Amino acid sequence: MATMTLSAKRQVVLPADLCRQIPLSPGAQVQVRLAADGSAILIEPVGKTGGKSASVLFGRAVHRGKPVAIEELQGSVSAARLAQRQDDA
Repeated sequence: MATMTLSAKRQVVLPADLCRQIPLSPGAQVQVRLAADGSAILIEPVGKTGGKSASVLFGRAVHRGKPVAIEELQGSVSAARLAQRQDDA
């Protein structure tokens, strides 16, 4: 559980760890309400969230070895697609 501080404008910042676990990204709309028994504040996404943001992936993929240029990655993807098409034919 994280502790947040209420600002002078009555605002709080959601902890990064929490935001990585839920499908909320900057600009997302949320509904805030008091729990029925008054013991908690509930924050829920409004409408369809469309899944988790790409930020949940940051720090999860690890590459060991020399850095790879984006052009090299794109070439590898193109080659793999071409090989797949040839296998399907």
